[in-house]
Amino acid sequence: MNYNANNELRKLDEYYPNSDLKHTYVKHRDEIILLLRTIEAIWENQRLGKHNFDILYKGLQNSWTVVFYYIVGEQINSMIGKIVGIEELIFKGIADKSWQTRFNTLVIMKVLDNREIKNKIIDLGLKDKSKKVIEMATDVKNYFLN
Repeated sequence: MNYNANNELRKLDEYYPNSDLKHTYVKHRDEIILLLRTIEAIWENQRLGKHNFDILYKGLQNSWTVVFYYIVGEQINSMIGKIVGIEELIFKGIADKSWQTRFNTLVIMKVLDNREIKNKIIDLGLKDKSKKVIEMATDVKNYFLN
């Protein structure tokens, strides 16, 4: 894949200064830069590695949708079947101690193309201890089946 972190950052830098989310973007910008560069490195080297795994996982744990869904989620979807270990990131996310990370993991199932992984994550979400996670699993299941 021909992923360019600078191009992605440029698009974000052009959009967010004029948006009502300017403050949120500024707050998360350093993490976004790290994520974009990490994603680019993963694509260039065609391997995940522990350090890059940890960076992507931290992005999955982020509370802002732009970070965990539009940056990390979309790239995880693109990497499945191409980058070894990316599936492990998803399964670690659904097993995390934080409901927010489990919730985020379910949300990214909306952009995931792999039906087998999607079904497993939804099933785990439906059995979760958190009501918010169960509600998101139900929502994703309904979204996925319709």
